[in-house]
Amino acid sequence: MVIQVREETIEEIEKKLEEMSTTLNKINYLESVLKVTSFSFEIKRFLWSKLSGLYEERKMFDRAAKAMANKAGIEVSFRDKIDSYITAAELFSRVGKVDDAEDMFVRAGRDANSEQKMKVKLARKNVYLISAHELERKGKRASAAKFYERLIKMNLEDVEKVEIKEKLLSTYKALGMFREAKLLEGFS
Repeated sequence: MVIQVREETIEEIEKKLEEMSTTLNKINYLESVLKVTSFSFEIKRFLWSKLSGLYEERKMFDRAAKAMANKAGIEVSFRDKIDSYITAAELFSRVGKVDDAEDMFVRAGRDANSEQKMKVKLARKNVYLISAHELERKGKRASAAKFYERLIKMNLEDVEKVEIKEKLLSTYKALGMFREAKLLEGFS
C-alpha cells in the first residue's frame, strides 16, 4: 500500500506521524515518504533515523540496521557517520549477522581518525562480547561461536584472549566440532 505524501518539512512529517496510531502504519508511511526523491539530505537523515527506531521498537533489527546504515551513508560529519555505522553494527549483531556487523565496523573505521579508530575497536569488542554472551544464553551456540571466532582474531589483552579461547573451546565441544576444538587448543 503506497501512501500519497503531501508533507514537505520535518515538522509536517512529525505531525502526520503523531496522527497515526500503530507503529506499522508509521513504518509504511515513512517508507512511502522515502520514495519521494525531492527531499533534502537533512530530511532523509531524519526519515532513516525515525524508521530505524520504529523497526527496532518492533524488534525488526535487520531492517533497523539497514535503515541506520543508509542514514550513515548520507551523514555530513564523520562523527555522526561513525556513530550511525556502529549503531547499525550493534543492530546486525543482535540478529547474529556477524559479517554484516563486521562490514559496518570496517566502514566506521575507514572514516575515523586515530582517536575514533580506538573507539570503533572498543565498540567492536564490546558488541561482539555482548552478542556472544546473549546468544549463548539463548542456547544459540553456533551463532555465538561466530562472534567468539571474530573476537579471538582481534588484538586483545592476554587475559581476554584466554577467556575467549576457553569459551570458544567449550562451545566447539558442545556443538561436536572436535576438529576445530583440537585446532584451537594448538593455537596460542
